[in-house]
Amino acid sequence: MNFNALNIWAVWGLIDEENNEQDSSSKNKEAVENKETEIIVPEIGETTTINENAQEKIKTEEDILNETNEKILEIVLGSDEDDDANKPLDWVAEMEKKEENIKEEIKDEMNEDKEENPFIEPKCVNPEKPLNVNIIKRRSMPLIEYLCQLRNCVLKEMHVLFYNLDTRREIIRHLQNYVQLRTAHLTLSRNFIVRCNDLTVQSACHVPAMGGYLGITVRGYYYVKHNFKLRHPYLPCVIEFGGGHHRSYYPLEVLCVTEKNKQMKGF
Repeated sequence: MNFNALNIWAVWGLIDEENNEQDSSSKNKEAVENKETEIIVPEIGETTTINENAQEKIKTEEDILNETNEKILEIVLGSDEDDDANKPLDWVAEMEKKEENIKEEIKDEMNEDKEENPFIEPKCVNPEKPLNVNIIKRRSMPLIEYLCQLRNCVLKEMHVLFYNLDTRREIIRHLQNYVQLRTAHLTLSRNFIVRCNDLTVQSACHVPAMGGYLGITVRGYYYVKHNFKLRHPYLPCVIEFGGGHHRSYYPLEVLCVTEKNKQMKGF
């Protein structure tokens, strides 16, 4: 029996198996090489090959960065929305309301703390009502006090009343028709009734006494003649017409008011 022939066949069988293994390994290498791609990178004229796995890693890192950036944007936008929610929606209107409230408070305080100004003409409470109001509660009353109650004003504002012509006419008409004037600077037996025909434009410290013959004012005349010092010389005088062109001037503070057509005994 020829054993050499068997050895040949055995060798051929081994060779075939080795060839098969080489073919499979070469196929695997080709498959791996096919997966690799050549990318030309302009880096000093050289070319580099990048594996697909490296590209996938780069993509995943970019995705992570994008996700983190999106999260940061969401956080920032969310904080801005919270700040906007805390702010008033119509802040301009609210500021205007606050300014109006402050102005109203200032006006209220000014009205409460407002002092009486003697240079402003006092207003009548009820100007349409007649002036014949019975306010005399005693036998006589000083004329200045009576006028203050009649016009509802203060003594400091008394001189301003006579600057208004309508007010002057009303006061003169009231003194003529509804009350009686008497002097109060003399003794009880020597006081007399005075008729109010008009009021002087100037004050008692500027009106000439006795028609100007003496060269002194009404204020000086009462101080020299009657030893009576006027406390309110800035007020006008009551004019009483006499015979011819004669006129008598009486300061307001030397006159008293009594009821009309009522004789006061012992006065």
